[in-house]
Amino acid sequence: MRIHPKYYASLFFLTTASFVYAQTASDIDPMLGADKGGNVFVGPTLPFGMAKPGPDYGDNEGNAGWKANGNLNGFSQLHVSGTGGGPKYGNILIQPAVGKADPLHSAAPRKKEHAEVGYYSVILGNSGITAEVTTARRTPIYRLTYPRNGERTLLVDVGHLLMRRHDSPHRYHESQIVSSTQVQVLSPTEVAGVQSSVMGWNIQTTPMKVYFYLVTDTPAVVSGTWEDGKAVVPGSKSASYKMPFTMATLPAPPAPIVSTGAYLTFAAGEKPVMVKVGISFVSIDQAKKNAETEISGFDFDSTRKAVVNAWNKELSPVKIEGGTTGERQQFATGLYHSMLMPVDRTGENPLWKSVTPYYDDFYCIWDTFRSSTPLLTLIDQKRVVSILQALLEIQDHDHFFLDGRSGNFSGRTQGGSDAEMMFTDAFVKHLPGLDWERVYRAMVHDADANSPEPIRFGRGDMDDWKKLGYLSIEHSDPIGGPDRPGSRSMEYAANDYAVALMAKGLHHNADAEKFLARSQNWKKLWYPEAVDRTEGGEVKGFIWMRHADGSWKANFNPHLVGTWYQDNFYEATTWTYSLYVPQDVRGLIATAGGQSAFKKRLDLFFAPGVAGRYRYDVGNEPGFLAPYLYNWIGEQSSTARHIRSILPASYHTGPDGLPGNDDSGAMGSFLVFNQLGFFPVAAQDIYLIGSPTFSRSSIHLSNGKDFSVVAENTSSHNIYIEKATWNGKPYHRSWFTHEQLMSGGELRLTMTDKPVHWDTDAPPPSMSDKQGSK
Repeated sequence: MRIHPKYYASLFFLTTASFVYAQTASDIDPMLGADKGGNVFVGPTLPFGMAKPGPDYGDNEGNAGWKANGNLNGFSQLHVSGTGGGPKYGNILIQPAVGKADPLHSAAPRKKEHAEVGYYSVILGNSGITAEVTTARRTPIYRLTYPRNGERTLLVDVGHLLMRRHDSPHRYHESQIVSSTQVQVLSPTEVAGVQSSVMGWNIQTTPMKVYFYLVTDTPAVVSGTWEDGKAVVPGSKSASYKMPFTMATLPAPPAPIVSTGAYLTFAAGEKPVMVKVGISFVSIDQAKKNAETEISGFDFDSTRKAVVNAWNKELSPVKIEGGTTGERQQFATGLYHSMLMPVDRTGENPLWKSVTPYYDDFYCIWDTFRSSTPLLTLIDQKRVVSILQALLEIQDHDHFFLDGRSGNFSGRTQGGSDAEMMFTDAFVKHLPGLDWERVYRAMVHDADANSPEPIRFGRGDMDDWKKLGYLSIEHSDPIGGPDRPGSRSMEYAANDYAVALMAKGLHHNADAEKFLARSQNWKKLWYPEAVDRTEGGEVKGFIWMRHADGSWKANFNPHLVGTWYQDNFYEATTWTYSLYVPQDVRGLIATAGGQSAFKKRLDLFFAPGVAGRYRYDVGNEPGFLAPYLYNWIGEQSSTARHIRSILPASYHTGPDGLPGNDDSGAMGSFLVFNQLGFFPVAAQDIYLIGSPTFSRSSIHLSNGKDFSVVAENTSSHNIYIEKATWNGKPYHRSWFTHEQLMSGGELRLTMTDKPVHWDTDAPPPSMSDKQGSK
């Protein structure tokens, strides 16, 4: 199924237009990437909005609720976007139906499904009900149009959650579990209650409570409740559930399905029934306040218009010219996906009284620090500062930086401590509004102390890291045994470089030297005798795991891809992690045998026809920087060739338009940067030049200046740079600094159809550069 947003007729002329076109909500397709593992959220929401009301289909295992197949179970009020693993949220489900309340048989086939920014609608095929939804920041609003004749019923299932019915073979239960529910019918137009749940992908052991207050514009003639496994009770005003086990005795998968709720039945009528659902993580009173203050009366259309206006404002700093209709839609939707998470829950922190903005649903920083945060730094600097302030305040309470967090509970950590990368990225780009000495103290603690729960926050196995210079197979899991020692060691090294940069900038010179030295620990996992015999010849030398006694893991296997609690690499092979040394690409080139050997390695890494994650996998973040590594050896034309091959092969319009999990906008922001024609080196102040999709793009910066990239003659054939100018002067570097970008001006590239060695100036900087200059 492909659902396309409406376009103004003038867009037809964009390919040859002479003006720069601002992105608007009408360019976005919320369905792009919903299917085939993209898992994006398809319902209405505001930028970084808390409420994400949308449909839950089929077996309720969709990470964002939507699935291509299966009946509509109803609309829940909270979702994530683009995630993998066990689902999260899907709380407080409402489902319209005709006739008497029948929760066990309420699922309905879908007809005429439609999605656009700020709006989702579907017709329930078994009843003809049209359900429409839009939302304010914490209050969804529904317009339910029933058939004229017969009773009109609204079911409110407080036990509903998205679940993983068949759990993964991980140590921890990834499916959400309902721990308790309470629901009350307050009046013929009001229902309120709370749901408490545990677990999910982030292994939440402290219950997450979601409160709601539902109000309709139409009084019910009949109401009642039902409790799990029991029939509806007309006239009943309350119902509840409490799980019959403890956290220590959670049942093995599949998790129990709980259905406890209330219903309102309305008399027959032609007028649509309007429903508001205020949501809160604090209390029912707060949920009611949200419903009463965020939407005036039951004004559906004005609420919908406000969502569109908010997105138009958020998108307005970026303008493009050229490209195909599909490329422009992908670009706008990539921007959109980059602004769905994390979620602004300021005023909704149930754990402490926040003195800063409060954000949740970091899912995960491991995914987003490489491209999403740098993109937001360019188009919404104030937002990035607010997010960092929230992270710092959470660190005050958790005592370590998080990598993942959802439901007001930190976890899980996929690699190193990548919040350090986010903070250093902001520091080297001179973002205001942060106490950098306070940040630095937190960074050093995070980098040096052994976290008591490294699966939730901070770093683990720090004794090995400090003594051996790597995480050993034996000790990488605090409980005993291995846990991704190869990939985590590589990330710790990159994280330490980020700490070193901040230490140097704040004149903590001794710390700077210590962390710089530790950032070279990746070399201790370089196994020079490891050989992969490929179709293009032997490649020698790879990152590999070691035991605590210094010996190498037996039986080198370049195809090994792993996940949690194994002596392996996380979600990629040694090919990817052997290229992940962003702090010292120059040192990596030397270790790999010099420029010629490094080019051969890169060429094989991107060789076509290699299946799975064995080599390059565009659908996984550790390889994001890899296409740009050619820039360090004076081969920018190879970067251009691969970027312009990767994008059309991996991204397109439609529900299956993403190469994998969107990962909270990581895949979208990767696309956006590459279409603009440059890419950031996260936690450093440089950008690498690629090959622009659009003939012109422009970013209106926070300082009031504009930075533009002009690509003369760019097309699907003219992918190579023939020459470059910066503000009219010849330019021969394949990179530029954040300071250059923020000064505004124009990077003009003349494109051609044949490789040209135009990048004759100094390569991008690396830690081991003797000159150390930029």
